[in-house]
Amino acid sequence: MTVIISELYEKLDELYSSGNLSDVEGLLLNEIAITGESSSERAVLLNELASFYRGLSKYSESEELFEQSLLIFESLGMEVSLEYATVLLNLAGLYRMKGEPDRSIEMFQTALKRLLDAGTGGSYAYVSLLNNLSLAYQSKGELTLAIEYATKALALVRDGSGSEHDVATSLNNLASMHLELGELDETGSLISEAIDIYDAMEEPDPHHAAALATKAALLFRRGDYQGSLSLFQRALDLTKFFFGENMEFAICKKNISEVYAQLGDIPSAIAELSDGLRVMKKHLGPDHASVSDAMKKLEELRQL
Repeated sequence: MTVIISELYEKLDELYSSGNLSDVEGLLLNEIAITGESSSERAVLLNELASFYRGLSKYSESEELFEQSLLIFESLGMEVSLEYATVLLNLAGLYRMKGEPDRSIEMFQTALKRLLDAGTGGSYAYVSLLNNLSLAYQSKGELTLAIEYATKALALVRDGSGSEHDVATSLNNLASMHLELGELDETGSLISEAIDIYDAMEEPDPHHAAALATKAALLFRRGDYQGSLSLFQRALDLTKFFFGENMEFAICKKNISEVYAQLGDIPSAIAELSDGLRVMKKHLGPDHASVSDAMKKLEELRQL
């Protein structure tokens, strides 16, 4: 490779921080084009590009690249390695985002075994896996297991082995689960700590938007609709800055619509949900269950 991996990641971090999505894609595509067809470096780059596309909700492109990366590692006999397990982890995360929690959990468990077999149970990938596995169980409604994995992840990063980013991410994940259980005080404590960490960071962080959305949902549950609207709008702006109009952007639009409906501003609620629905159809197709649910809600708003 013409760019050492560590230097490449530094450059990517700069581009992500500036919200320059086209240059991120261009840099990765260029490096892939000049890297050996069956090298481990190419597999790493394919994984990075797949993760980038996943963030943009380009699910088909992302899945294909993850699978190409796995095939290269397999051809090199690297099935028991941190690198291979990391790709499995990322692909499992893709399945979770696509609404396939059972498939996601199965692959997360495979990735977990590979990490442990490779002797990398204390790695960043291991903590990331615990967090993502907790989210997959949350998607299935199995909150006891979800909280178990999320709590374990938080404990690992709190002991000093994780960065502030890792702590904030784990706090937000756990907060979202307590919110789903209706444990509002616990949610408030966890999410306030997470947002304090993000607010103190020198550079904007892509996961800040998720924490703002969790806090906005908490305020919504507490009846503070104006406060909720303000935070959802901040989350929307950050999401668009880092990822463009991805599925998180669409979900945020849907949430903003719900806030406007509670405030009695039905025209704004219709406008926001219509825009969110446009993005959902783009990424999920017209027949997806989430699209159908949003269309039904939109029709209900139009009847008011």
